[in-house]
Parts: sequence; C-alpha cells; structure tokens
Amino acid sequence: MTIELINSLSDSALPGVSWQIEQVRTGKSSELWVATPHEDASYLARQLGLAPYQVFDIYAQRYLTAIDETKGIWWTDLPVPNNARFVINADWTKSIMSFGCEIAKVRWYSDAKRIVQAVAWQDSRGQIDYKDIYQRDGKRFATQYFSDGQLLVTEFFFGDEAIVVRDFYFNKRRDFVYANGQQFESAEQYIAAVINRQTNQTINITQFGRELTFVPKHTILTLIDNLTDSASNLQPRLRQILTDHQSPIGEIRMTDANFDYLKRAGLPTNHVKLVRI
Repeated sequence: MTIELINSLSDSALPGVSWQIEQVRTGKSSELWVATPHEDASYLARQLGLAPYQVFDIYAQRYLTAIDETKGIWWTDLPVPNNARFVINADWTKSIMSFGCEIAKVRWYSDAKRIVQAVAWQDSRGQIDYKDIYQRDGKRFATQYFSDGQLLVTEFFFGDEAIVVRDFYFNKRRDFVYANGQQFESAEQYIAAVINRQTNQTINITQFGRELTFVPKHTILTLIDNLTDSASNLQPRLRQILTDHQSPIGEIRMTDANFDYLKRAGLPTNHVKLVRI
C-alpha cells in the first residue's frame, strides 16, 4: 500500500495534509510518515484519530508508541538548585527563581496544567544557556545548547537514555546531522537516507515544501489544493516538476478541473493521472 509522507504533524490543518491523514485513518493508505520530530507526536497523532503504530517518525527512525501521560513531570518536581523556587508570573509565564534572579523559564503542556514540556535554563546574563524538552511521560525528548542566544546543537533522545540524533547549527542554520555513526550534510540528506533504508513502498505527498528535497524516485504527488498561488499564478514548483525529467515525482494525481488548467497553460501532462478526490 501507499505511505503518506508529510513534513510535520503541525501541518494537519492544511487541506492536503488533512486528506493524507484521512487516507491513513480510513485504511486507504498504510502509514503516515513524518519528517519533523515533535515531543508531543503521540498525543497529536491520537488527536488526529491515528494509532501510534500507523505513524513513523523518520527522524527518530521508529514508529510512535503510546505515552503514559500519568508519568509526566509535575513542574514543582523538577530538580532545581538549592534555594530555588517556582513562580507563576502575572502574565501566566512560569519561572524558576534563585536569590531574586530568574534562572529558568518553564513551559507547560497547554492542556495538561503543570506538566512540564520544556525548561529553558539561563546564564548569568539572562540569556538562554540550554533547554530541556520533555515528552508527556516525563522522558527527555531533546536538549538544545545555545551560545549568545543562538542555537548550536540539538541532541535528540526521543525518550531513550542515549542520544539518537544530533543536529549542529552555524549562523542560525542547521549545518549538519550526526546519526547512526554517520555525518550527513543536511537534515534532508539524513531523512532521505532513512527513507531509502526503511522502505521500498510507494510514497505519496501533497505539498510543494521541503518534502520535495528528500522523497525518493517515483514518488506520487497528489494535488488536493488549487494549482495556483495567492497571486493566481501557477505554483512555480509544479511547473518545475512538470518540465524536469530528473524530478523524483513519477506521477502527479489531480482532478479534471486541474488537468484542464494545465492543458490551457500548455504544460506537459504525460505524468498526470486523473483521480476523484
């Protein structure tokens, strides 16, 4: 069967991504593969009507698992330095204070009051030093390290004791990824390597975003949205796909109306398949 591939579970409101999720939920596609890791992925998947085993986290190289939310970290149970105290500020932000100085900012899961999602620890200048990010079950999802307020490294644990993946940053951009004892020049290169190693099933996408940078050859592009952008011009990436013989997209699926638009625009349609959506 077909694997539906999306960039992020946070994109679930997009019409195309919503359609992909529904394909998996109703059994028309086998699985949902997600490129961007998220500490709350299991909860988000459940809210979308998906079982954990139906969602594969590409970055973590594993399927989601059920989370025991009763084991989340109650915010006053956080290990803190001596003399530190927990404060809820007037604007409902949360802080850890020590000797009158804020040493950390705390974020709760919005619908699980006082369960810790992230703690941003500050240096003596009040700038972020490092951030611990937690899953709803209290296990560490990732730790991020900063210098002069700029992100340097993200270490992903995905609930494990050991580091699974490291992202390194330079000049505010992700520089390279280290995983499986290998260095990858970009996150997209790493994601592509995982996909190629993990499956040979047909993959379908619906977006013109970063998915196009890591999908394998013969990927299907199903167009749920209109073919034009906000200025009523044909999506530039679609024009490129239609005319690029090296594109990883092997088939473009669309409705009759979209197909007629392409013909009127004089664009090649040899890789287009008409479908009812």
